[in-house]
Amino acid sequence: MAARKQLTRLKAAYLKRILLEPSRVADWEQYPWNLPIFQSREFEFEFTTAITIIVGENGTGKSTLLEAIGALAGYDEAGGGKGYMPVDHAGAVDKSGAALAGTLRGHWLPKVTAGWFFRAESFYSVARYLDRAALDVGAAPPDFLSWSHGEGFIRFFGERCRRQGIYILDEPESALSPTRQIELLKLLRAWSVPAPRR
Repeated sequence: MAARKQLTRLKAAYLKRILLEPSRVADWEQYPWNLPIFQSREFEFEFTTAITIIVGENGTGKSTLLEAIGALAGYDEAGGGKGYMPVDHAGAVDKSGAALAGTLRGHWLPKVTAGWFFRAESFYSVARYLDRAALDVGAAPPDFLSWSHGEGFIRFFGERCRRQGIYILDEPESALSPTRQIELLKLLRAWSVPAPRR
């Protein structure tokens, strides 16, 4: 069995910090820059561990911040991996995640863009996109949608989040039962422990 190419020998977190560039903000009264986290017109977030969990009340901008980080990594703000375009944005009104990304600066060590941006809101669209993409090249589709919503999530995490990379999960627990939430925590723990070198 051939050894997998290792992207880097450095440990995660590959994104060390993000900071807001105030000179890039055109209007502080517009969303998302009018969120409380940007009230001082300064914002810096440091990633010090392989896994960072962001929690807070609804409407505080967690998903918008994750969309922006996803855009910085080269992912579509609707979710997916690098180069995936699972959702047509032509008629979209809200593009706050991508807009916020344009005012952020990321410090990478190194810039690893392999990975995935998972959004619970757009999981159905991304799963359908993956099925169509597989069928287009004559491969078997991953078929995450034939399972219950929560089972589809767990299967997705187990299959798509195994490689070294940066993974952004927005509300991954939303469809999971308490038992499956514990299973997700076990997966997170396994991801945070580096694989032994051979």
